[in-house]
Amino acid sequence: MVAAASFRFSGYRVLLGDGGSPEQFSSPCGFTERSFSLNRELAETNSPDCSNDDAPSWLERDVTSMSATISGQGVLEATALPLWIEKLETTESFNARVELWREGAKVGTWSGAFQLESFETSATRGERATVNVTMQSDGAIAYTAGP
Repeated sequence: MVAAASFRFSGYRVLLGDGGSPEQFSSPCGFTERSFSLNRELAETNSPDCSNDDAPSWLERDVTSMSATISGQGVLEATALPLWIEKLETTESFNARVELWREGAKVGTWSGAFQLESFETSATRGERATVNVTMQSDGAIAYTAGP
């Protein structure tokens, strides 16, 4: 058997830029779950079979737009709160990255500008306060393989 070359949680990093020059990226503490998704909007065209009017037609699809989403949830960590407040108080986009690391080597990075779409906190009696964050891309997202 050959084991899958998988990624550990620590090798799946969400990093936010500080807007400085040179820009520094850091990972907000507290996430116990992280996700990244690429999405496409598709337009559908019903294309008939020109040689047989009674044959079923096939749908053709064209990509009309693309977007990406970064989300995370976990504990509401005190040192990360000012970062989230800063992102909430501006309408400007910020740079973010999702990095994949395996065995100490960077495998690849998705990067681009993002907007903080939602920031939700909650607490249950007897448990720690939690946070749930969603960021949406603001323009093109690029993937770079390797370091």
